[in-house]
Amino acid sequence: MAFLLLGAWCGALAITAPTQAAGPDAPVSELEEVVVTATRTPVPASQAPGSPTLLTREQIDATPFRGGPQIDDLLRTVPGVQPSLLSSRYNHPTAQLFSLRGLGNRRGLVLLDGVPLNDGFGGWINWGRVPDNVERVEVVPGGSSNLYGTWAMGGVVQILTEQPAPGEHVRAESRAGNLNTYTESLSGRYGTDRIGLSLGYRWFHTNGFITVPAYQRGPVDRTDDSRHENFAGTLRIASDASTTITVGGNLFREDRTFGTALSVAARTIGSVTLGLEHELGASGHWEAKLFAQWQTFRNQTGQILPPQAARLSEVLDRIQVIPSDDYGGLWQWTIPVTPRNRVVVGTDARAILGQSEDQVFDTSGAPVGRSLAGGKQVGWGLFGEWISTPTDRWTIVPSVRWDWWKNFDARIESESGTVRVPRDNVESALSPKLAMQYQLTDRVRVGASAYQAFRAPTLNELYRSFSSGGFTFLPNENLTPERLTGGEATVESNLLGDRRLTLRLTGHYDTVKDQIIFVTLSPTTAQRQNVGRTRTIGGEAGLTARPWEQVSITAGYAYADSVVTSFPGNPTREGLRLPAVSRHQVTLALTLGHPDRVQVTLLGRYLSRQFADDLNTQPVADFVVLDASIQKKLGRFVRLFLDVENLTDRQYIATQTGAIKTLGAPFLVLAGLSLEY
Repeated sequence: MAFLLLGAWCGALAITAPTQAAGPDAPVSELEEVVVTATRTPVPASQAPGSPTLLTREQIDATPFRGGPQIDDLLRTVPGVQPSLLSSRYNHPTAQLFSLRGLGNRRGLVLLDGVPLNDGFGGWINWGRVPDNVERVEVVPGGSSNLYGTWAMGGVVQILTEQPAPGEHVRAESRAGNLNTYTESLSGRYGTDRIGLSLGYRWFHTNGFITVPAYQRGPVDRTDDSRHENFAGTLRIASDASTTITVGGNLFREDRTFGTALSVAARTIGSVTLGLEHELGASGHWEAKLFAQWQTFRNQTGQILPPQAARLSEVLDRIQVIPSDDYGGLWQWTIPVTPRNRVVVGTDARAILGQSEDQVFDTSGAPVGRSLAGGKQVGWGLFGEWISTPTDRWTIVPSVRWDWWKNFDARIESESGTVRVPRDNVESALSPKLAMQYQLTDRVRVGASAYQAFRAPTLNELYRSFSSGGFTFLPNENLTPERLTGGEATVESNLLGDRRLTLRLTGHYDTVKDQIIFVTLSPTTAQRQNVGRTRTIGGEAGLTARPWEQVSITAGYAYADSVVTSFPGNPTREGLRLPAVSRHQVTLALTLGHPDRVQVTLLGRYLSRQFADDLNTQPVADFVVLDASIQKKLGRFVRLFLDVENLTDRQYIATQTGAIKTLGAPFLVLAGLSLEY
């Protein structure tokens, strides 16, 4: 159990820490951090509903996962958050997902400066679009449809980047390591009191590794290399003392190979945002935001012949081209009713248009025909929230949201030319939540919340089929929305009175009606289906200690028992565990030193066994991984660092498709320097 003495940072893994000056040896301030995501408006951490986790810029920089597209790797250090086991550096875009509190993948919303990062067509997370100027990350687990709608059934992760501000700032970073891995990034901002501009660029390349275990490899297997470029920019204009206009844009381009010569993918994603904020003095504050995203995703897969396990040769299986458009907007008004009461009201909407155009090939590689599947979705929601602090000890936050959702203009064309037009589908949902906090003593705070939430199936789940490694995954146009009912209770304690030792314990219980999972139909086929009901019992524990000014130790544990309790159409699945959910998760951390001199960070994490399939016949995970980072500052502007991931080169199975297993990320060491002015 030596790994229990290792780990790093996880800073405020389970505790939202007080505001601190940068650096471990800075004096601890009594000022509280402000959390935005839990209520859609800034509130002190002690008043934030649920159990949010805050990761600051200093904490992120202390880890090996400081780059923007590594947010999924960073989130592995937060108990209760389980991203896909294969890092997004190597994983297929459509498999870049995460689970919150054992609810399974596709049930958490990721926001980048308030704009959804979840792909509108498929629900997967476009981690590569995150720029490198991440300022902080807020994680709010638990039902959050009360404020954010369908995408936030299991919770919200918000990534907040550095915004234009007066003055100038430049940051350049270069990293290189084994597996032919390179990263070059440059970002900067310049501003005055009235106008500010920030720009960022990143180039990334890796040759990757052979993901198939040695005992299953064949002549067709090769490394899964990937390359991407990401441009991002923000212009902020203060037209007067009370009004701010923000315009942003992003262009992302990537190319990937997935372990064989014919399994490749390429994406181009462009997006723009327009925001407006206005201060109303005693009447509060309102803000509005519009966003649009255009994407072309080209996905090519191969068939391994003969037979699959021998992996001797490969022919084309299908070429998919998936164009999709995603448009949305929001407006909200925060109203200070009295000194102890605030009301937040607002509305948001989203429209998604997408389709999958497939050219299908037979086992000889000859074209069979073309197919098409796609449709449109629109959603609209109204929400309201009352933040009340009737006394210095009590905080009460009731909230509710109504959503309307429609799927329409769907069309499915088979290779043979048969055309099917699925029916239009209209759904609505009411998502209430009641959260309370009570300050028992100066050192102990307790809280509880109860909520209902929902998730509507995506266009990808309804209409798109795909294949991987000879295994076919089928959509289901008859899927219905998932409905969640749950609650949680939290105890937080400042054990030593000066935040040198803090503890947080959280328990939660959730049931989901009509949860969508892949149900195995045959040894080579699975289809998305609604399960009658699932149940999750779990909890998290976090302990943070700062025994000395330059020493920080953090430990976190999460438990999630997620099972199918009812499946009327297939009772043999009842009692089985949900795919992609581990019962036990442990994160441990040690940070030594000061970032302005020398700082060493060690991270340790354990994830217990989970299953890649609904039958619980494909066990994956069950591993301990150690990561480390050491950095030294040279002068005022230059910092050297050495980052190591999977320090012991632990081999483990990250996922399985059919009979073929996929390894997790191997040992990776990256050395580099950053220049910051």
